[in-house]
Amino acid sequence: MSKAIAIATGVIIAIIAVVGCLVPLKEVPYTVMVDYEDTETYYENEPYEDIETYYVDEPYEETNEILVPLQYQVVTGGGSQSIQYCTIMNRDEVGGHFTFRQTIYVIDRDDWVDVEWEWEQGVHVDYDSDPRFTRYDLEETIYLEPNETGEVRWDAQEIDGRPREEIWVNGFGLSPVIIPEEKIVEDTVIKYRQVEKERMVTQYQEVEKERTVTKQRPETRYKKVTLLDYLLHY
Repeated sequence: MSKAIAIATGVIIAIIAVVGCLVPLKEVPYTVMVDYEDTETYYENEPYEDIETYYVDEPYEETNEILVPLQYQVVTGGGSQSIQYCTIMNRDEVGGHFTFRQTIYVIDRDDWVDVEWEWEQGVHVDYDSDPRFTRYDLEETIYLEPNETGEVRWDAQEIDGRPREEIWVNGFGLSPVIIPEEKIVEDTVIKYRQVEKERMVTQYQEVEKERTVTKQRPETRYKKVTLLDYLLHY
C-alpha cells in the first residue's frame, strides 16, 4: 500500500515537472518594432517669375546760356615815358566793347629826383600817400566789329596839364588792363540721370509640402512561456 502511494506521488511529481518545463503557463511582455505611416512636412525652393526694378545711367544733353568774354588780340603796345598806346583786334564773331584801364602817378620832375635820392638812402616812398604824386585812374572804352582793330592812346601832358618836360610819369610802359564785353552763348553739356527700368527675373521661394512616410515605433506585446523558461530568463 505504501509502495503504491509512493509510486503515485512520483508520477504526479513527474507530471508536474513535465508540465512546468513544456507547457507555457506564464505570461510575459516583450517589445517589437511596428511599421506605421505618418505625414511629414518638408520644404522646397521653387522658381517663379518676378519683375525686378533696376536703374541705369542714361545720358542727356543740357543747354544753358552762359556769359563769355569776347576774344581779342593785342596787336601793338608801348610808348614813351609820357605817352602810352595799345592797339587790339577783335577776334570774336560778334562786335562789342573793350575797356582799357591804367593807373599812373605823375610827379614834378624835380621832385622825382628827390624821390630817387630817398630810394638810394633806403627810404620807402608810397605813391598813394605821398602828396608829391598825383594819381590818375585812366579808363577808355572802344567798340570794335569782328576783325576790326582799335587803339587807345594816353598822353600825360593832356591828362595832367603840365608840359612833358616838367613831369615824370610812373605807370606808362606797363600793359593796360583790357576788359572785353561779355556775350551770351549756349553751352551744351552731357549729363547723366538715373532711369528706372524693369526686367523679368527668376526668383526662388520656399514652399511647404507634405508627404507620407513609413516609420517604426516600439510596441509591447505579451506571450506565454514555460515556468522553466521564465525562471531562467525573466
